[in-house]
Amino acid sequence: MNIQASSYQAQMLTSLKQALNVSMLQKAMKQDAQSVESVVKAMEQSVTPHLGQNIDIKL
Repeated sequence: MNIQASSYQAQMLTSLKQALNVSMLQKAMKQDAQSVESVVKAMEQSVTPHLGQNIDIKL
């Protein structure tokens, strides 16, 4: 096998691996963003702003 052809194949394999890694990272980031959005929505729904504004003290 020609050394130049072997080098070209190695470069193509490296490029393919990098493309796959980027694709997997993008997918993970999208999933993380969706998870964060759902957590934020859940936190917004659980907030009760009227609680804790007043303190009743009897002496």
